[in-house]
Amino acid sequence: MKQFLLTIILTFSAILTLDAQETYFQYPQAPDNLTTLQDRTSYLVEHFWDRCDFKTAFSSHKKFKQAFNDYISFMPYADTETINSSINALIKAVKKSPKDMLTLGQIAEESLYGDSANMWSDEIYLPFAKAVVETKKISATDKARFRHHVNILSNSQVGMTAPSIKTYGRTGETVIIDTISTPITILFFNDPECDDCRLAKARLAANIAINNLIENGALTVISIYDGEVSDEWFKDVANYPQNWVVVAAPDADSVFDMRITPSIYILNNERRIIAKNITIDNVISTLSSYK
Repeated sequence: MKQFLLTIILTFSAILTLDAQETYFQYPQAPDNLTTLQDRTSYLVEHFWDRCDFKTAFSSHKKFKQAFNDYISFMPYADTETINSSINALIKAVKKSPKDMLTLGQIAEESLYGDSANMWSDEIYLPFAKAVVETKKISATDKARFRHHVNILSNSQVGMTAPSIKTYGRTGETVIIDTISTPITILFFNDPECDDCRLAKARLAANIAINNLIENGALTVISIYDGEVSDEWFKDVANYPQNWVVVAAPDADSVFDMRITPSIYILNNERRIIAKNITIDNVISTLSSYK
């Protein structure tokens, strides 16, 4: 562990000792008297933008995005309060220009939320999305995507209670999934026409450990199609495992974050989200070791 931490510190030190000509602006250097990883990264997060000239910073989207990615790379190791304070200060400095605020929001989306993001972090991305929505001189069209992100992330972050949705069962009957409570619940958002979804369904259905958990009352798998019920859907879901709860929820994408397909959530017995948008490999690995 000590070697791991030393490697991280040395890596960060290498980034921050780059000549100013190699970075978009001069990055801060943590004082030598700060020796712990958290103290050093917190200092870097707090002072990262001190020497950035925001009047010209957005003239190069590419260079600013690289600086932004360097900035957020320290956050997993920094103090939460410092992170929040730094983000608020950055937004305050940029929000004076609606055009730059929109660009910052787009960069935050690319880096923290999108398919090609360096890391996914709802908590870090959400303040930037909110700032775009709250900036008056950004058009409603430009705000629309960010408004959607704010809505779904305000409802479906890890640690939150899974939001309520209206669902219909295999024969069109109303199903209230909010009342389903087992030690573990899987919300498996999928589309019968999606190849990746079909593969994930087959792997979940065939897994012995998962079926044993269902049989023992420790697990419920709820398959959710985020579309309208139709004759084709009724035909498709007739072949879904009988020990699953299978529903359609046309409004699911308005309250759940489903940025990948299939999207898989794991809930605890209080319906709190303990994992989201994880791979089928991670689901099977986690549940195979569950006792």
